[in-house]
Amino acid sequence: MAESVAIGKIVRSESHVRYTCQVYSAGEIAAPPEPADYAFGSFVRMPLRISPGRADVALLDSPTSDTLPAPPAPRGRANTTHQDCWAIGLIYDTILVNPAFGSLGPRLSNDEQNELFAPDYISERAVLVSILLLGTLTPRTGGSPHVAHGVPPLALDLGAEVCALPDEVVRAFHHFADNAAPGGVRPYLHMGYLPHAIALDNPLLPMAMLRTIERLERLFPENRALLSIVKRNFAWKLKVQTAG
Repeated sequence: MAESVAIGKIVRSESHVRYTCQVYSAGEIAAPPEPADYAFGSFVRMPLRISPGRADVALLDSPTSDTLPAPPAPRGRANTTHQDCWAIGLIYDTILVNPAFGSLGPRLSNDEQNELFAPDYISERAVLVSILLLGTLTPRTGGSPHVAHGVPPLALDLGAEVCALPDEVVRAFHHFADNAAPGGVRPYLHMGYLPHAIALDNPLLPMAMLRTIERLERLFPENRALLSIVKRNFAWKLKVQTAG
């Protein structure tokens, strides 16, 4: 798979499918992301945890005397993350955090002076983006990746890194060849995440879906007629919602 730009890390969740990512700022990583990397309607990926953590358990043998034998070394399995199993999501909102807003009193130093005289000063301003999970993608050596649309069975971990998804991976996420209808052995365009995306009550999600359809029109020119029908339906839905 193509290299992806690191955007930030997961800091909280609103539900099983809605997460908040804090975007990396200058100084956190060598190459901070550009605003275009986390723009509205962008696809992203996160490593998906494939097995839950288990507590370490010390097993004690049955005592044969008044003195208990020393317990064996603890056995267990820590949290594991499969770096090649990704949750695929869509950025549908942006929040700017500035704790200093409203504190308009005089300051002894400004931001530029803080960088010079207080290099350890930590700025609490942050950019947060909201992400809706759309499915999972697991690359396979020598073949097409395994793709599933809908609600992933497992949740993301706090601190999971969020990376932008290049066009070729976005295309792979929507190009199915599963020997089933309607394409059979021939790859076909699929947007199986639409039902659960539409069911969520958020005014920005229809706009994010419209942005997604426009991107897919560019990636799948052979399906432009089908996508135009879906786009018209979403545009109509937006007009009805706006009219109240």
